[in-house]
Amino acid sequence: MKIKKELLLLLSLTMIGVGTVHAQASTNVPLYRMYNSNSGEHFYTENLYEATSLHNVGWNYEGIESYEPVTGGAPVYRLYNPNAGVHFYTTSAYEKQNLVNRGWRYELIAFVSGGNIPIYRAYNAHNSQHNYTTSAGEQNNLTSLGWSNEGIAFYANAYGNPNDNTISRQPVWHSNFLYQNDPRWANVRVGDSTMAPEGCGPTAIAMILNGYGANYNPVQIARTANQIGNYNNPNIPGDGIDGQTVVKTLNYYGMQMNQITTKEQLINELRSNKPVIYGME
Repeated sequence: MKIKKELLLLLSLTMIGVGTVHAQASTNVPLYRMYNSNSGEHFYTENLYEATSLHNVGWNYEGIESYEPVTGGAPVYRLYNPNAGVHFYTTSAYEKQNLVNRGWRYELIAFVSGGNIPIYRAYNAHNSQHNYTTSAGEQNNLTSLGWSNEGIAFYANAYGNPNDNTISRQPVWHSNFLYQNDPRWANVRVGDSTMAPEGCGPTAIAMILNGYGANYNPVQIARTANQIGNYNNPNIPGDGIDGQTVVKTLNYYGMQMNQITTKEQLINELRSNKPVIYGME
């Protein structure tokens, strides 16, 4: 990997949400939304301690999904599948009992469904995950990507706040490992070289994106870097990736970066569980 200029980048991911903020009434409680980038599961709870505990062990906080009534609505049952490692929410006592009969664990009444704002349910058959959202736009986007539209699961009294900062919004990165010499792509040619000798840059970027839950392999990253930058460009002396192309590629995949200039800054950022790319000539 040849870097034309020494480069040390701290990468952070900005989370962007959409929705409408409504005032919380005294008879409403917030429904916190969490996300596990390893499993792809979304988790919903009114229990702030539970939500904070999940964040402390690596779940990302995605704000308040909705405001639910304290009493007077239909109970929403929460069940857990110990084999698949996923949760499911339903107001149907029949559906609840049917899942228990099939080995699911009934956990508790997660919250109360009430009001006139629909919360939609979508299902991903590839990973057995359900998503629940008040956003018709999010629901439509998921179904366009192949999720099954399962209609309205329950209701809310008010829209939530996806930009809420009750829990830290810093995305949690999960370390993972990929190798440029992996036989699945070691001999794949991108530009004027193959991944084995010149794939360290794309592999590093792929590890970062995978750590945030975006499943890209090094070949996909390498092809992007070749198309938008100077990765393995036959018209430029030397193979590999340069600093400018690293930045372009990271920006292409929605990443933000900061340059690290001191040892203390590097230590602090690593302690904050953020990935770092380092390269030099």
